[in-house]
Amino acid sequence: MPVNYVAAAPEPDRDVFEAASAADPALGIWRWGPLLPVRPVTPTSLGEGNTPVVRLGGRGRSPHDHQIVLKNESTNPTWSHKDRLCALAVAAAELLGHDAVAAASSGNHGASLAAYAARAGMRCLIATISSVPAAMRTFMEVYGAEVHAFDDFGARYGLIENGGTAGDWYVCSNASSPPVGSPAYGVDGYKTIAYELWEQLPDRHIGAIVIPTGYGDCLSGLARGFADLHAVGLVSRVPKLIAAEVFGKIGHSLRSKSLELGPWPTRPTAAFSIGGGYTTYQTIEALRSTSGDAVSVEEADVLAAQLDLAREYGIYAEASSAIALTAARRVIETGLVEKTDVVVALTTSTGLKDVDTTRASLSATSPAA
Repeated sequence: MPVNYVAAAPEPDRDVFEAASAADPALGIWRWGPLLPVRPVTPTSLGEGNTPVVRLGGRGRSPHDHQIVLKNESTNPTWSHKDRLCALAVAAAELLGHDAVAAASSGNHGASLAAYAARAGMRCLIATISSVPAAMRTFMEVYGAEVHAFDDFGARYGLIENGGTAGDWYVCSNASSPPVGSPAYGVDGYKTIAYELWEQLPDRHIGAIVIPTGYGDCLSGLARGFADLHAVGLVSRVPKLIAAEVFGKIGHSLRSKSLELGPWPTRPTAAFSIGGGYTTYQTIEALRSTSGDAVSVEEADVLAAQLDLAREYGIYAEASSAIALTAARRVIETGLVEKTDVVVALTTSTGLKDVDTTRASLSATSPAA
């Protein structure tokens, strides 16, 4: 094992949690190192983690907004929650002796991995889709990644799967169709969101957490994180995890008799970051283990939520991220949580990654349109 690494604690421990919570916040996710599967002595870090929570109050279109708290992941270094995953994935690549990393991504994952690879001095290859917004592709390329775009959504997996099988690079995303999700090393980076919420909302009971969901990496990591907290008695019960989606595929899979995972029908959507046609086993497991559910959001409501977040609360979220607001409102309206519970909505990325979609939405709703 390289000398840059030490063994992480095999099981969660209350004393370890409390020591990590008292550590220097500047360490970001790495102050939770003993609770993570990869623990570099000197981690490749850009200051990821410690993202803020924002209590909405009651100014929005819904009377239930006073129960909603946003966890704003767009304040991470590359403006998305993917930085938590990629920080750990690059650390794992270094530990396993790789000098190159790869991912299939429609934007945020690729931008994040490219940044962390650059920081670590590693080569990076990203397989993306031809329709990726120009800003997203620029994010990937500015960090020096080699970017290949494919017309077919599933074809991009072949490129990185072949390289990973040959051992030339460490694959940091899903690499198969049907999808299974990203490597567990990276997924565990999302446990730190749960740990931070335990710190940030000590006086409120979290009834549910709403996560914009594609293949369920973040959903799965949150389930693991809260399971750790519950195991050592730091939370009395695990919040319900709610998958916010656009096509209803996760809800269909949850309710299918034989656990059908897809492919389910898709269509072009502003929420392209979560626009795939498959459900993963890890998504279903995370929802079922927390008594959670899936909430599907219509396209018009996606864009309306983006404008509402910006105009009422000063937060410009990517469309794929803004759906968490609509889904959180529905969780409260349908009685899935108690009236005294907090519902956390995860805003996973900034709208600055896809300004053209917002501009088109604004033009369509302006008085002159």
